[in-house]
Amino acid sequence: MAVAALDDAHRRIASAASESDLVTATAAAHDAVHTVIDTRTGAASLAEAWSAVVRAAVSTAARLVAPGIHWYASGSVGRGDALPGSDLETLAVRGVDVTSESALAQAAHVHELLACCGFRADDNGAVASRVRFNRTAQEWAVGIGKWAADPANDRGVVMIGLLADALPVGGGPDLRDQAGIAARAQPRALAAMLQDATYARAYIPSRLRALTSGDARVDIKHAAVDPVVRIARWAALSCGSDALLTTERIGAAAGTRYLDPDDARVLAKCHAIGSSIRWRVRAARWSSDPDVDERVELSHLAPQDRTALRSIGRELTGVRRKLDYLASTSTFSTW
Repeated sequence: MAVAALDDAHRRIASAASESDLVTATAAAHDAVHTVIDTRTGAASLAEAWSAVVRAAVSTAARLVAPGIHWYASGSVGRGDALPGSDLETLAVRGVDVTSESALAQAAHVHELLACCGFRADDNGAVASRVRFNRTAQEWAVGIGKWAADPANDRGVVMIGLLADALPVGGGPDLRDQAGIAARAQPRALAAMLQDATYARAYIPSRLRALTSGDARVDIKHAAVDPVVRIARWAALSCGSDALLTTERIGAAAGTRYLDPDDARVLAKCHAIGSSIRWRVRAARWSSDPDVDERVELSHLAPQDRTALRSIGRELTGVRRKLDYLASTSTFSTW
């Protein structure tokens, strides 16, 4: 298997008996990425294996230094979409007998250990060492109800999205199921998530725009991959699927009122190609900078990749416009 080296590192990480053992085992995982690059492993297979490695590291770090707390990996790591170099989003459910101060201190220790292992915390601060993401089960339940009922306040859409991607790494209540049930029970919740999913945060410059403005840089993640992730999450939540992988979410929603089969095929293709290009960019720079910037000059990409990204940009724009139109009708309403 092309990812055998990562699988071996995964086993070593899961069985680490001390912090130093964990650091050593995760170093082997990072070294194994070079082997994977040499074998030209596809982005989907690599993402599944790497996500499992990172989740194992979170589980082991929590086991070693944070007893009494249930940990969840969210974001791309939770979904199984993470590529080497991706950041890490975490949530925690602390026991009622664990004080907030103690839980936050333990969570900070976990993330310090994970940083030593080469897994950087989420750039936006969605980590269990912050009080917003470290709660008792009851506090999470209250928050979920509030965010679903009023998604425009208190970053409700963001929180529902994080919970929808949250995978437990060692037991604990099913936050994903709670978030899904709450979102489907509130008309505004899913509507707000769709509006967020179709909002364009980044563009892939056309040839004309690149020539006239001189702006020929593209953020591959935000322009080509993240829009698909957000649409897939909304569609899966809407149709009641418990799928996590973006491709599986698209498949689960395809043919329902939420996602036309043709649009599903377009989204799956865009995600596969965008992820592949993104990984090739990272792989080329892995030795010098594992935390590679997602923004690249189009001129630095191979011609076929530039053509593919521009095609993704056009197709995603078409899907966004269609979903926005359908949202203005009663197509997605169950009431």
